[in-house]
Amino acid sequence: MVATEAEKICKQVNFYFSDSNLPYDKFLWTLRANTPEGWIPIETIASFKKMKMITEDFDAIVKALKENESEIYEIDDEGKNIRRKSEVVQQSHVERSIYVKGIPLIDADAKDQIAELFKLQDKVDDLFSEKGTVLCVRMKKNDEKPKKFKGSCYVEFSTPEEAKKVAELTDVELDGNKLEILYKPKYHELKAEQYKDSPVHRHNKSFNAFKPNSHFASNKRKSQAGFDKNSKKTKTEEAVVEEEKKEE
Repeated sequence: MVATEAEKICKQVNFYFSDSNLPYDKFLWTLRANTPEGWIPIETIASFKKMKMITEDFDAIVKALKENESEIYEIDDEGKNIRRKSEVVQQSHVERSIYVKGIPLIDADAKDQIAELFKLQDKVDDLFSEKGTVLCVRMKKNDEKPKKFKGSCYVEFSTPEEAKKVAELTDVELDGNKLEILYKPKYHELKAEQYKDSPVHRHNKSFNAFKPNSHFASNKRKSQAGFDKNSKKTKTEEAVVEEEKKEE
């Protein structure tokens, strides 16, 4: 069944404020920390590229958020600001995720690579949503710049049991491409074995609000990072192209 525009809006906003994203999204976390009540302008959310791909009608976004109650977020009486209802909870993301390889690559001649990647992400989400409750899809990119999608991703489900069950499937295809699926802990074991004799290089500098030394570890503290309030760029938009956000 094809989702309505309102359903797409609410699903995306639920993701922005979810345990799977908010504590690893430096931009949104900083915005949240900069107000005592944790309010974020809906106008800012509406400016994100993924939201614009759904609709650029601000009134339609506000209407959808007002008319569809969420367990994750709430909006103020004026319909101008939005915030998460409760404190974030640290989750065991690895145990409830799978690694997927064999996804078709983005056309190198595509004018808007990010938009095409978002569309592909949605296809992956739709595919695995038929097999379980998908919380997040993160597309992996090469380390070299300019970073390009490498044909693999992580899919996070609601429970480890769901992830394990889907990882056992051997006949999953996307656009005629047969996909290779591994339970993420198993994938990590294989990579650790592959690189066991290699020097350890830590390149993962992704934001994580749960890290003890993070300036953003509590939403009750103000950001010390010189946040630009006029910036429209968000790490959420990079969520689909980041390899890891929660491993350390």
